Amino acid sequence: MQILNGNIAFNRRRNEGPRRESTEVVFPTAVTQATALLIGFDAAFSPRDDHHFGNLEIRLETEIDPLAPRRVNVHAVFGLRDWSGDWDDHYEGEVFFSVVAE
Repeated sequence: MQILNGNIAFNRRRNEGPRRESTEVVFPTAVTQATALLIGFDAAFSPRDDHHFGNLEIRLETEIDPLAPRRVNVHAVFGLRDWSGDWDDHYEGEVFFSVVAE
């Protein structure tokens, strides 16, 4: 079993959500299975003013590169909005994860 940590940052944005960003984690040896575990996050309206929290969505997915099995692509979905039902407020954040692989 191998474990590597990583993070994905989501820059300040509005009128869009939930958003998807990706990063690559490279293991020292080839892997046949990999799973990303959420180990923490930072989510905030930007600027950090008085918004009412309505919905936070965070999801992680992994895929092993079939042409380079040492590489695991981690995809994160992140969204934050208030109770208006729209993504009309600026928000930003960061997702922290561990990838467990064998």
